[in-house]
Amino acid sequence: MLRTRKGFVIVTSLLGLVVASSCLAQAPLKIGFVHVFSGPMATFGQVARQGAQLAVNEINGEGGVDGQILEIIFADTATNPDVAKSAIENLVKKENVSVVIGIVSSAVAKAVTPMMNDLKCPLIITDAMSDEVTGSLCNPWTFRMTWNMDQCYKAAALLAKDLGPKKWTTLGPDYGFGQDSWKYFMKYGQQAGGLTFDQGTFVPLGTKDWAQVIGNLKKTSSDEGLMISLWGNDLKTFLQQANRDGFLKGRTVMCPVGGAVEIFMALGFLDLPQGIWFGSPYWFEAYDNSFNDVFVKAYASFSLSGIPPPYAAYNSYAAVKMFKTAVWKAESSDRTAVAKALSGILVDGLPVGAAMFREGDHQAVFDVAFGKTSAHPSKYYRRIRGLDPIKKFKGLAITPPASESPCKKPPSTE
Repeated sequence: MLRTRKGFVIVTSLLGLVVASSCLAQAPLKIGFVHVFSGPMATFGQVARQGAQLAVNEINGEGGVDGQILEIIFADTATNPDVAKSAIENLVKKENVSVVIGIVSSAVAKAVTPMMNDLKCPLIITDAMSDEVTGSLCNPWTFRMTWNMDQCYKAAALLAKDLGPKKWTTLGPDYGFGQDSWKYFMKYGQQAGGLTFDQGTFVPLGTKDWAQVIGNLKKTSSDEGLMISLWGNDLKTFLQQANRDGFLKGRTVMCPVGGAVEIFMALGFLDLPQGIWFGSPYWFEAYDNSFNDVFVKAYASFSLSGIPPPYAAYNSYAAVKMFKTAVWKAESSDRTAVAKALSGILVDGLPVGAAMFREGDHQAVFDVAFGKTSAHPSKYYRRIRGLDPIKKFKGLAITPPASESPCKKPPSTE
């Protein structure tokens, strides 16, 4: 591990060492982890939990943070804003955590972000993409480890420009995320130049029978690109039925938020067709470095299923590593000191390479990947399709400048 605390670059190590005996005498440094652990999205929360726990185990195996062992306390949001607010308040006031990490729902993220000003505790959002949390709702205490809508859909639009179709339509969930996804894709598609768009199709969450939707989509030209912002079980069932129907054959299809190992596992080779582009804030095959190799193997051994790490697992893992580095940089676990250290922090040696929390709005900046489903299996897990080719986009190239962010006032804990 390379250390320097002022004007620093941190290279993290994934190799465990024996815990020093002096660690045992100190009170643990507590992390609060809030995610969805119940209901239909519980699997998503479970892989996020495994990623966070793996990072904690590795850090403790190296002796903790300056001799202080990490302890992680989990709480369920049930994807309900009120439940999440109560859970976070309990973690901060009763459990005395030094940081809160987690959250997948944008509605939950937008509800809890303002309360961090009153609680004066750092919050690292791992999966919610809503721009507001590092935009109009930005504050000194809130950070986002995953990509936001701008980063995701600018990368998607840059890819779309090179795929052939000049006209695009969309299929998305009929709520804010689906509508916003189309808005951002059109915005960046227009900036890229030469792309046109129709009004798109939006369907209720939890749709089971996609026959009518597929029938309506068949009325569009096969030369028209299809951007799908469905995710989770909705994406799985649509792709399964559309593939069996033959609708996807010969079409240019892109799923910017669909690059999740869980989806690939659930569909398998037969129901996941070749030739579809998937995007992800982390895809385990996209990064050729020793840190990623070790992380992928460590997660596969640690998880109950033995699968490679989904992006939810990576985001949680990376968030814990960012927190650890901030404590080490600040030489303190004081919440204010940690929040100040997180602002502008750069951590190298993560599985994706380097990542930073931009000082102006606390949005994470890192390289992201899109890949096309191929005929061959993944090199790490042969039961799922590999992505080939994989196209990566530099974080700075897809992140609008801070001057364009709705977060106009630089966050400060003062």
